[in-house]
Amino acid sequence: MSADHIVAEVVGQLLDLETDDLAMSTPLADIEGWDSVNQMRILVYLEREVGGSLDYDRFMRAVSLADLSAVVAETGTPANSATPANPAGSTA
Repeated sequence: MSADHIVAEVVGQLLDLETDDLAMSTPLADIEGWDSVNQMRILVYLEREVGGSLDYDRFMRAVSLADLSAVVAETGTPANSATPANPAGSTA
């Protein structure tokens, strides 16, 4: 799974947004529900997805989904993940 796909899926699920509406060029400040609390939630779930720590400083400096994707790609993407972990916590 690509870093772009992982970022879009996690952001979409955590912020209850359609992933098709999330372009990689979208500024984070323009994403409905983006705030410091959700930013940290997204960091945690992305780290869970890739199975390692992301560069915190680069993550916090990110201004677009593409920037987040680059941080994820640098860390690596999960080899055998078909879908992202269930960040919303539902059991469905």
